[in-house]
Amino acid sequence: MSKMILFIDDDSDIVEVVKNRLESYRYTVISADNGEDGIMMARQEKPDLIIMDILMPGMTGGEAVKLLQEDHTTQNIPTIFLTSLSSEILYDKEGDKININGRFYTAVAKPFDPKRLMAVINGIIGDA
Repeated sequence: MSKMILFIDDDSDIVEVVKNRLESYRYTVISADNGEDGIMMARQEKPDLIIMDILMPGMTGGEAVKLLQEDHTTQNIPTIFLTSLSSEILYDKEGDKININGRFYTAVAKPFDPKRLMAVINGIIGDA
């Protein structure tokens, strides 16, 4: 059975591009277009990884990840951010990170390099 990735982003074009890319590597991809639905899906589906945007209407990615981390059913699901807030990403030898609520998460800047995104995913959950 392939590994499942939950992708949360309000931009349907980005969702389609990322979903097609991940499915071509044989990952199972589910998606939500806002933080509230993403949290609900994470609780129901227990994906192997969550990829999330930060800037979304309603609940931001930062608010969503805080709630996911407080929930014992989702707190161990790794989360990476795919964001246009590249000025907030800290680039260092250990990888690109972003500080959300005092905790550092792996981040990939938009527009993203598909090879970089796949390398990050493989480093966290391995091949599908």
